[in-house]
Amino acid sequence: MRKYAAKLPHKMPMAALCTVLCMSLVACGWSGAGDDGVAADSGEPTAIAEGRPKLLIIGQDLGAIRGYMASDCCPRPDGLTAYIDFYDMFTPDDFGGLGLDAEGDPIDLEFDWDAGPVSAWKTATEFGIDGLAIGLSITENEHPGGLDRLVSGELDDHIRQLGHFFSMIPGPVYLRVGYEFDGAWNHGYEDAGRFANVFRRIVDVLREQGVDNVEYVWQGAAAVADEIIDQRHEDISLWYPGDDYVDWMGLSWFMNPDETIRIESPPYVPPTPGELADEILEFARERGKPVMIAEAAPQAMDLLDGFIADHSPIWDGEPAGNRLDMSDEEIWDYWFAPLFALMNDNDDVIRALAYINANWDSQAMWGPPYESGFWGDTRLEVNDEIAARFTVAIESWRGR
Repeated sequence: MRKYAAKLPHKMPMAALCTVLCMSLVACGWSGAGDDGVAADSGEPTAIAEGRPKLLIIGQDLGAIRGYMASDCCPRPDGLTAYIDFYDMFTPDDFGGLGLDAEGDPIDLEFDWDAGPVSAWKTATEFGIDGLAIGLSITENEHPGGLDRLVSGELDDHIRQLGHFFSMIPGPVYLRVGYEFDGAWNHGYEDAGRFANVFRRIVDVLREQGVDNVEYVWQGAAAVADEIIDQRHEDISLWYPGDDYVDWMGLSWFMNPDETIRIESPPYVPPTPGELADEILEFARERGKPVMIAEAAPQAMDLLDGFIADHSPIWDGEPAGNRLDMSDEEIWDYWFAPLFALMNDNDDVIRALAYINANWDSQAMWGPPYESGFWGDTRLEVNDEIAARFTVAIESWRGR
């Protein structure tokens, strides 16, 4: 998930376009990522492992997961999603969502950053599902200077706390380090070279600690929102830490792949969502890495009441405005069918789908007055027809 609102905590990743931040960035003439950074390794990439299982992952908060699991609406997931604020793992009021106290012991705490209850420990232990996808937030939104401290080794104790947590659970863990690294809403990531160094630091310390149940995910946003904020296209390879540090590549998927900007006279016309996704897919093929669709939900759609509405004034209009009623078949054809077409058409690289099964509109971070845009209700269990089709599509994809 992306967090865009300047006044909101950055602790939980989110897939939202916040009017407040977007407007302030444009007004200030902020231009986004710099040109420094590191390119991909020069050596020959390893081949994508044939026969790697295809994974369904469900998230992104405990309430969303509990609703999905209790409903028995859809396939049993192979993994679950949790989010951790790296810098706050020793902070007593929330422990960064880790679910362990400062001594490394499990605690009965579910912290809510206005986007649903979170505890990585409970996510890993409550449901009998071993796979755990973790969005590790290392942004400087609320922690200025944090990335320099991380690179210097000053925060190695935080990395080792993560390693301790990983030693307590079976895994596999899919660690999305600094997810959506190219998103303008993630302050500090604009220095691509430093981001790559931070990524490598985290991986190196965990490996030195003997952690062996973690696979490392390098996740781009593939977001038209970032393109609009930056007013240009960026070379994602600048953020790449190298083949030896990346097990998976990842992308976010929230829109119809052919959707285009609908505001009048935009100053910059970005690539389509499908074109941005293709860029990551091609880079994954070049480097020989499997791909995880690490965040996916039908943006600005309501599966319970059956409608789509505008998401953000910099894209289509006033959040939740221009509501258009849709049948279940129209909903499926507009968002779900293109998602599974993407997965099936790129069967050589896409090996995981992480679906966000949330009632966004009920959560303060996402609900009225929609400072982070309108997201709707993407719970599968509230729509029998969509849930049934999703089940068939997942099983068909798994069986390919």
